[in-house]
Amino acid sequence: MKNIANALKFLFIDRTARTLLLAVLLMAIMGSSRPVKSHGLYFSEYWAIKGSWNKCADMVLAGDSRTLAGLSPHEMNKYFPGARIYNYGFGAAWFSSEYMDKVESLLDPNSKNKMIIMGISPHSLTKRDPDTGDFFGIYSLSNRDRFISIHLAALINFFDPLSFKDALKGIFPSLAENHTERTMHADGWIAAHREPASIKHAVKQYAEFYKQRLVDPCNVANVYRHVRKWSNSGIRVYGFIPPTCKEMYELEIAKSGLDKERFIKGFEASGGAWIETDPAAYPSFDGSHLQDDSAIQLTNDLCKQIIKNER
Repeated sequence: MKNIANALKFLFIDRTARTLLLAVLLMAIMGSSRPVKSHGLYFSEYWAIKGSWNKCADMVLAGDSRTLAGLSPHEMNKYFPGARIYNYGFGAAWFSSEYMDKVESLLDPNSKNKMIIMGISPHSLTKRDPDTGDFFGIYSLSNRDRFISIHLAALINFFDPLSFKDALKGIFPSLAENHTERTMHADGWIAAHREPASIKHAVKQYAEFYKQRLVDPCNVANVYRHVRKWSNSGIRVYGFIPPTCKEMYELEIAKSGLDKERFIKGFEASGGAWIETDPAAYPSFDGSHLQDDSAIQLTNDLCKQIIKNER
């Protein structure tokens, strides 16, 4: 008891000890007040695992964040039982040779039913700087950083920087204008849901983007070249435009520089099969990406068309 009393006396008297104690208490409060924005895998864990996939798949889903949020491999397994399906979508991904080569490398060479499904948004065909997008950052992770991101994910998440404003929203959820929750699935899908949904900001943002960058003919030719290579090697290739909100679809058809009909003809001439989707049938939570229940519906609709084509 005497030792405990001396320790408490030291904490109250010594300025450094009081400061350290206060810092620890504040970190504990801030960490525990973090708004719950994601479920499933931790953020760093999810991306590190995704970046380590190699020669493990029968089917790979490729594309940008609309594919990332729009297709569930788990749901696809209802139509392709036993198939190893991975969502390899990335935020701001574009169809560079590096990305498409990595997509191919995920396929198991011994698989009897290799398939690549490409979610091709107009944004993913625009002219980009070489290292633009989340793919390049994740792909370049060192083995050490990948190990830390996976095995110390809970600690990284706890100490991830958090603003005082976000901490208040964690304590008082009613202060937030909207509530977005994400589930990071081990198969690569990020399921997202936001209440209330809002589309205005994304549509305005993309309108500005397309004033600066349009669909690049070189990227289109690169897609055709890889589709032809894959098809000739026995890989079945499907393409579709990931649905978004009606306003975004109309903007992209008018302003992105994509000649949709011409692109589809070139894709099919290269050996791919094209799937038409209703651009306005699946509610978006932010004007660009699908709500989680919309993604499940899209996955089912897409699989039905693929099964029909496979017969």
